[in-house]
Amino acid sequence: MKKINGSITAPFTPMHADGAVNYDKISDYAEFVVNNKIDGVFICGSSGEGALLTSSERKAIAEKWMEASAGRLKVIVHTGGTCLSEQKELAAHAQEIGVFAIASMSPAFLPPRRNEELVAYCKTIADAAPKLPFYYYHIPPLNNVSLSMVDLLTAADKEIPNFAGVKYTYDNIYEFDLCKYVANGKFEMLHGLDETYLSALAFGYTAGVGGTYNHIFGVYKQMAEAFESHNFELARDLQHKSHLFINVLCKFRGNIVVGKHMMKFMGIDCGPNRLPMQTITPEESVLVKQELEAIDFFSFCNK
Repeated sequence: MKKINGSITAPFTPMHADGAVNYDKISDYAEFVVNNKIDGVFICGSSGEGALLTSSERKAIAEKWMEASAGRLKVIVHTGGTCLSEQKELAAHAQEIGVFAIASMSPAFLPPRRNEELVAYCKTIADAAPKLPFYYYHIPPLNNVSLSMVDLLTAADKEIPNFAGVKYTYDNIYEFDLCKYVANGKFEMLHGLDETYLSALAFGYTAGVGGTYNHIFGVYKQMAEAFESHNFELARDLQHKSHLFINVLCKFRGNIVVGKHMMKFMGIDCGPNRLPMQTITPEESVLVKQELEAIDFFSFCNK
C-alpha cells in the first residue's frame, strides 16, 4: 500500500458571502499550496467544514482540487459524516476521479463504542474504494471517540486490506508511538496535532496533516531541518513560535473559524463559515490582525 510520506495541509473550503462554495477559488488555493512546497491536501475534513457540506458539494470540491493540482499534490478525500451510505458514495467517487487516498473520522452522533463497531465502520467505507489507501481520522477532542488505536490497527491488519494508517490528531504521544509498531510498522501514522510537532519528530515523524500548515508551514519545515541537524535549541524556539500563533487561534474560536479568516491576510479569501460556526466579524478582524502583528506573524507566514 502506497504511503503519503510527506506534509499535507488541511485546506479550508472557500465560500461566497452567501455561503455557497466558491469553487473558482480552489485554483488559487492549489497554487498557494504548491508554491509553499507542501506535498498535498486533506480536503473536507474538520478545517474544511466537511460535515456541513452536502455530498454533491464534496464531490465537486474533490473534482476541482484534482483539476487544480494537476498531479502536483497528493489529494486525500475525507468522507466523514453521519450517513454511512453517503460515505460509501464519496469513497467510490474519490476512487473514480483518481485521488491519492481517502479518510474518515467516526461520527460524533451515535458513535461506535466498541472496537468491533469501529472496525466494521472503517471496513464499510474502505471497501467502497478498494484501490485506495484508507486512513482513520482519530480526533477525540472533536468527536469524543477515544477507542484504542492499537486495537483498531491490530484488527484492521486482519480485516481491512487497504487500511493504510491513522491521522492522529491527539496529544497521546505514548499511544502514537505504540501504533507505529503494530504489525511490524506496517501502518503510517500521520501526525495531526501541530502543537506537538517537535514531539512527533522525536518519535520518528515521517508524515503529517496540519491545519496550521495553511499559515506557517515554513516554521514546521525549519523545525524538522533543525531537529535533523541536532540543533535542538532552534527546534524548540520554532515550536514556541508555532505555539504563539496557535494561541491567537485559541483566542478567536479556533482554526476552523479564525484560521479560515486569516487566509485573507495571505491573499486567499476563503469567505465565511457555515452555521453553526460563527464567522469572524469585521471588528474581530482588526483585533486578529493586531494579535498577529504582535507575534511578527507576517515575517514568517506562508506567502
